[in-house]
Amino acid sequence: MIKEVIMKTLFIHEKGNQYIAQLKEAFNKKNISVEAIDISELGLLTEGKQTTLIFGGLKLDEFDSCFLDVGVQFTQFVEPLLDEFSQKGIYCQVKPDSFSILSSKAFQITTLNAHKIKTPDTNIFGSSSFINASLKEFSFPLILQVFDGYKKIQDVLVESEKSLLSIVKSIKSDFDTLLLQDFFEKDLDVSAIIGEQVFTVRRPWNKEKFEYVKKGSGITLSEKEQSDIIKAKNTIGLDIAVIKSIQGNIVSVKSSVDFMFFQEILGKNLFEATAEFYLSKIKKSD
Repeated sequence: MIKEVIMKTLFIHEKGNQYIAQLKEAFNKKNISVEAIDISELGLLTEGKQTTLIFGGLKLDEFDSCFLDVGVQFTQFVEPLLDEFSQKGIYCQVKPDSFSILSSKAFQITTLNAHKIKTPDTNIFGSSSFINASLKEFSFPLILQVFDGYKKIQDVLVESEKSLLSIVKSIKSDFDTLLLQDFFEKDLDVSAIIGEQVFTVRRPWNKEKFEYVKKGSGITLSEKEQSDIIKAKNTIGLDIAVIKSIQGNIVSVKSSVDFMFFQEILGKNLFEATAEFYLSKIKKSD
């Protein structure tokens, strides 16, 4: 006997998304039907006070929720779409303004700091010409990251003042933000957060190879650490996120989850956890 479909979710993804089938299956088991659409096939038409999603005969009002899984390069399109979801009461795990924060590492750090969430000490520059004047303030090693808009054009570990000056001098491409961030030679915790559930993999730091072990193993963070990363997720405007942290310092926040990475290491089905979470959110909004 076929179960009655009681809810509908719009799954907006990038081309080549590898998790469409698994997410559909997990959502279907919860009596949630899924319409999966490549974001490159969508358009928004704004007329007066009315905004319409353009995709054949698709109507947003038909859906209870949206699962959005795209990169920050789509920020300019995603933000008005998120506003439309919010106005229509369509649940989405990503909130308005969150992509604007995610698309800028500098904005992400300052937003977290403004809410008293620990991050590694970070210097933010709009030009490399100011670095010489600040050299005495730096402690090495440092992570140097260079951005042109949302695009990261350089990401390198710097071990000395001489190395820093050499790398900065070698930057030839245009950029708008340069970050110098304290680097901890400690284990990296990678956490998938779905609502209030936290799934964490620890990637040990390999001193000999000067890199993190690729896969790592599952751990349970302390209650304080779990509370902090949930707060970080909420501060950015996400209900589902992946957060990297080192000794309680938030290193990065992303909206997309590599489901199989966590499933292979932890043996946890995050597809089902996501579907269960969506079911709870949709029911609350009814």
